[in-house]
Amino acid sequence: MVGFIDRKNELHILEDIYKSNSSSLVVIYGRRRVGKTELSREFIKGKKAVYFFIEIKPESLIFKDLEESLGEILKIKPRIDSWDDFFDLVFEQKEKLIIIFDEFQNLSKVNQAIFSKFQKYWDLNHNKSRHMFLIIGSYVGMIKKIFKDTKEPLFGRATMLFNLKSFNFFDSYAFLNAFYDLETENASKFYFIFGGVPKYLLLAGQMGTCDPVETFKKLFIDTKILAEEGKNILTLEFGSEHRSYFSILEAISSGNATPKEISDYTGLQPGAVSKYLHELVNNYEIVIGEKPVIMSRARDTKYFLLDNFFNFWFRFIYRNSRLLEINPERAFELIMKEINSYFGKAFEKLAVEYLIEMNRKGSQDFEFMDIGRWWHRNEEIDIITLNKEKKEISFFECKWSSLDTKEAELIFAELKRKATLVKWHNARRKERYGIIAKDIRDKEKYRRMDYLIFDLRDFATFINGKTNKIMR
Repeated sequence: MVGFIDRKNELHILEDIYKSNSSSLVVIYGRRRVGKTELSREFIKGKKAVYFFIEIKPESLIFKDLEESLGEILKIKPRIDSWDDFFDLVFEQKEKLIIIFDEFQNLSKVNQAIFSKFQKYWDLNHNKSRHMFLIIGSYVGMIKKIFKDTKEPLFGRATMLFNLKSFNFFDSYAFLNAFYDLETENASKFYFIFGGVPKYLLLAGQMGTCDPVETFKKLFIDTKILAEEGKNILTLEFGSEHRSYFSILEAISSGNATPKEISDYTGLQPGAVSKYLHELVNNYEIVIGEKPVIMSRARDTKYFLLDNFFNFWFRFIYRNSRLLEINPERAFELIMKEINSYFGKAFEKLAVEYLIEMNRKGSQDFEFMDIGRWWHRNEEIDIITLNKEKKEISFFECKWSSLDTKEAELIFAELKRKATLVKWHNARRKERYGIIAKDIRDKEKYRRMDYLIFDLRDFATFINGKTNKIMR
C-alpha cells in the first residue's frame, strides 16, 4: 500500500527550520485530503514529537487527550486541568520537542480565548525555548484569518505559513503508477477527474481500474464514495453562505469566466458576485483571477477553478445532483456527452504544467520568463510564453485530439493570424509557434521547421523519471 509520496522540497524546508537552535511556529494549511497530516508524520520520524488531533468537544476531554499524548513522550503522567497547565509543562521541557496540533482551527469552536492564551505563552517563552510548534489546518479561510488577520492574537507569530498544494500531473502519475501500468492519455484523464489530491488518487488506485472513466463511475455513481465530497468539504469552509458560493463555483466550472457571465448564470447581483469572488480568490484560494498575459486591463479578469477535482465535481456532480439520485444511468450518459469537452479545457492547464516543467529543467530549446493565456475581445490564444530579456514570444494552441498534417497547418495559420493582434515589441520580437496535442503526425518535420510541437509521447519522458519517487 502506498502511504506517502515523496515531497522532497517540503520536507527539506521543515528540516531546515527544525535544525535551528531557536523555537519555531510553522503553519501548514491547505484543502482537505491533500496530505498535510501524512507530511507531518513523515517529518517527525525519529524525532521527539507529540501529536494532538483537535476534535470539537468539551475542553475537559481535550485535556485528557493532552495528558495521554504528553505522557507517552515524557514518560510521566501529567495532570492538565487548563491551558496554563499545558503550556507550562511544554515550556518546562529542555529537550527540543515538536508539538503538532492537527485541525487547529477547531479550537475556535472549543474556546475562542485559547488563541490569546497561546499568544501569551509564545511571547513569554519562545526566545528561551527550542521547541517547534507545527500547526495543521484544513480550512484555508479560517487558518488564514487566525494567523494573517491583524486583529487576531496570533497575527505575526508564525515563523512560516506553508500552503501545501496538490500534486502536479507528474507526481500524480507517479502515485498511480504504483497501482497501474498507465498510458499517458489515461493518466491525464485521471488527473483531469481526481486532480492531484493524494486521498482521491489512493481511492482510484485501490478501488478503481486502469480505466479512468470506469473508476469515475464506480467512485462517484455506483458506490457514491466521492459523490458528496465537494459538498462535505466546502459547506464547512463557507458556512451559512455556502449556497451562494456553490452557485458561483458551478457557474465558473461551466465556463462562465467573467463577473457578468457569473452574475447572469447565478442570478446574483454584480456586487454580491464581486464580494464572493474576492473571498474565493484571496481567502479560500479555490479560484484564481487571471488577466491576459499581455495587454491586460482591470476589466479583462477571468476566473477559473484551481483544483481539477472541484472543477469536475461542480461541473458534473453538483450540477446533476438531482438526476444522479433519480436516474444515475441517464446522468452518466449526459456526463459522457460533455466529458471530452471538459478534458479539452483541462488539457490546457496540463500543457502549461508541461511547459513549466520543461523550462525548469532546461530541457527546451527555448526559455521563457512568463506564461499565460491571452484574450482580447473575441480572440483567444491558449498559451503565450515570453522571454522579456531576449524579446522572444511563443504562441501555442492546445488540442485534446490527434492531429494530421493538414489540421496542424491550419492551426499554425490561425495562430499566425492571431499573433498579429498581440501588441508586444512587434518590430523587434522573435516569434515561434507551437501545438500541444494528444498526438501529432510528422512531429519531426515541423520541428525541423522550428515549430514547437509536443504531444503525450513527450510528456512520457518526464513521467518515466518520476515513478521511482514512491515512498512507503
